[in-house]
Amino acid sequence: MRQGSIKYPPLINEQALYVGGLREITNAYMHELHPKYKRDNLQVDKLGCKCEMIVQYHFWAKGLAYESEQMLARSPIANYDIMALNQNIDVKGIWSYQTELRVNYDAHNKDKNVTHYMFVQPVSDDLGNDSANYWYVSKQDIDKWQVKDLKFSKAYVKQI
Repeated sequence: MRQGSIKYPPLINEQALYVGGLREITNAYMHELHPKYKRDNLQVDKLGCKCEMIVQYHFWAKGLAYESEQMLARSPIANYDIMALNQNIDVKGIWSYQTELRVNYDAHNKDKNVTHYMFVQPVSDDLGNDSANYWYVSKQDIDKWQVKDLKFSKAYVKQI
């Protein structure tokens, strides 16, 4: 597992509110069909968009070639979020107050064409925030983590 920090333009925080809000709207239909994926008022779509944009900025700022999946789609994309360095990366957002890394057990064990996870934790939820911490983990390493039953699902968990 590698870890580090990322500096990014604070504008990403505000942009993520809008793009994440649109993602919530596009996901509403899927949540009605599959209620077990619904997370009322948790703003997970906004956090996810913010962290995906932070990672894209990180690769762009380093001059690294990358490809990213569409952030807004009619249905969830069962694939990686970003491909860079010949690795298929699933970006996971972590709230600033969280103290553990989590990967949904069922999603991890599906064939999503993912080779690595990049956990991104903005240091603050403030709109002026410009830094985040990250943890970069191979899919195989996740298999060694503790498995816990959480509020909504079972997950692989590691303290940070």
